[in-house]
Amino acid sequence: MKKLIVITSPRFFRGEEVILSHLFDEGMQCLHLRKPDSDANELRKLLDRLPDACYPKIVLHDCFDLAMEYGLGGVHLNRRNSRTPDGFAGTISRSCHSIEELEQFRKLDYLFLSPIYQSISKEGYGNGFETETLRQASEAGIINDKVIALGGIDLTTLPLLRPFRFGGAAVLGALWGNHPSADQEHSILTQYKKLQAWN
Repeated sequence: MKKLIVITSPRFFRGEEVILSHLFDEGMQCLHLRKPDSDANELRKLLDRLPDACYPKIVLHDCFDLAMEYGLGGVHLNRRNSRTPDGFAGTISRSCHSIEELEQFRKLDYLFLSPIYQSISKEGYGNGFETETLRQASEAGIINDKVIALGGIDLTTLPLLRPFRFGGAAVLGALWGNHPSADQEHSILTQYKKLQAWN
């Protein structure tokens, strides 16, 4: 069973906590809470509106102290936040943008490799990897079940991942679109179920 990771919309929106709670009800196992322009108080407000039972399934991209405070499942390292909080016992993941970085950080719990395809949520962000590059990295065991495909992942590109040894995929734009809102709850949940069935 391949892993499907959901990354939050980068901006907060009304009713977001309700949709996230319902996604957890639908079986979402891992949510990456990524709000790059937010502060700790804004993140805390969202976390306070989510059921405590969801916390072990949430991975934080910023304000890592909150991961300790709320008992969250993991932290995700990136260029903005490259150090793990002292004493943190959850999962440690990281964003990678080259095959060389995958090798450099292979000891972490899992890694995002992006952009695999042209990004949906970030216009003009990368052209993706050559198929041959992904094939060679898979055959060499560099792409393995600890590597998560990110970037341009949607219902049309998910089947294209099957020849490679990715452990799963992460979705952002394919789920939320460009301007998510509370009144899109039904369509977002329907889209999640379709993405979830890609295995």
